[in-house]
Amino acid sequence: MATIKQVAQYAGVSVATVSRALNKSGYVKKETQDKIDKAIQDLNYSPNETARTLYKRKSKMIGLLLPDISNPFFTVVARGVEDEAMAKGYHIILGNGDSNDEKELAYLNTFNVHNCSGIIASQLSSKETFDSFKSYNMPFVLLDRVYEDHEFVETNHLKGGQLQAEVIIKGKAKSVLILEQNLNYKSFRERFNGAKSVLDHAKVNYISANELELSDDELINMIKEYSIDSIICSNDVGAFKVMSILYNYNYNVPNDIQVVGYDDIPLSITYSPSLTTIHQPAYLIGKKACQQLIKQLEGKKREHHQVLDVTLVERQSTRRD
Repeated sequence: MATIKQVAQYAGVSVATVSRALNKSGYVKKETQDKIDKAIQDLNYSPNETARTLYKRKSKMIGLLLPDISNPFFTVVARGVEDEAMAKGYHIILGNGDSNDEKELAYLNTFNVHNCSGIIASQLSSKETFDSFKSYNMPFVLLDRVYEDHEFVETNHLKGGQLQAEVIIKGKAKSVLILEQNLNYKSFRERFNGAKSVLDHAKVNYISANELELSDDELINMIKEYSIDSIICSNDVGAFKVMSILYNYNYNVPNDIQVVGYDDIPLSITYSPSLTTIHQPAYLIGKKACQQLIKQLEGKKREHHQVLDVTLVERQSTRRD
């Protein structure tokens, strides 16, 4: 069966335009509508009619779209959303987008089909997906990975990156590897910039690499070539992977190489060595995002942009004076 994305490509328009045409949720030129109708006919596309026949009434359902629910950070975020929603008489439909635009679009359509009153989501993987998301005209709040000009709840990622750099400098860092992820995301970009600014000020040498594209052998070769003695990771899951690789290659953490994570997921304190990391209040992020959306749905006064604080948690994976 054809997908909405294939219809858009066939008609030479955006997914958001097809979505508007199907849902009658905005203006579409007759010429464009004709192209979309032809694409639907030629591809034998069958949009789910349930969404069109549902009564246009407010439901007590909220769509929650997260990028990776296998990451314990987002599991705790989801719990914060769910607890707050149920306390206010709402229920949650959870989607795991995997930073994949096809999956994200499928979940957005599911939220629409189930007549969700609003959506809580992390930043979507592409502008096209986000435009489609907005075309549903549902109230929404973004969390953690956000766009600055929309309603959101996030933490102070710039401060978090600065704290990561400060703790390894305290541990006598001389050559640092910063492992970053997609810098198009505001959260990862601000952490990266925060760490760099502190290292530059302290005149500590550093290099960077994309954590998701680095193989075990490439990591070890980089450590040897640049005499790396400290590694800043983009999150705790990545930090655990790094420490496992270091262990397999007979590096001692923190004596040979110190490692700092980000998120403070529950495993951080039980892992051996326990992980120095930046604490993000994951449960509170979810709770506040849900509160903000429900106030929006109920027409109540609310904060449109909420930035929560982060703190450093020092454990065994970094050196002390």
